[in-house]
Amino acid sequence: MIDGAGFEDLRRYITKRVSYARYRVGSTWYETYLSKVKILSNGTVRVQININSGGSAITVNRVELYNTDRQLWAYQNVNIGLAANQTGILFWFDFTLREEVGTNV
Repeated sequence: MIDGAGFEDLRRYITKRVSYARYRVGSTWYETYLSKVKILSNGTVRVQININSGGSAITVNRVELYNTDRQLWAYQNVNIGLAANQTGILFWFDFTLREEVGTNV
């Protein structure tokens, strides 16, 4: 069984290892920074990303999260439209850790 300290170490590992994000508009990719990485009171690690429209109407179709070795960690295919008058959106990935015990050997 993983103890509380084990879960806390895993959460801290995620916060230190996650590095940057990118998002796709049409077939064009944009790299962006992480606006916030935090551990919520329920233990979930939340990685927040700001996606800016640049003053144009856009539709984001994929968001990806990368580690410090520039390896893909997580992605989400989306369909998020931003109007030209919107400054941007806040997007996030939540990582929730739990242990499950199996009985099959």
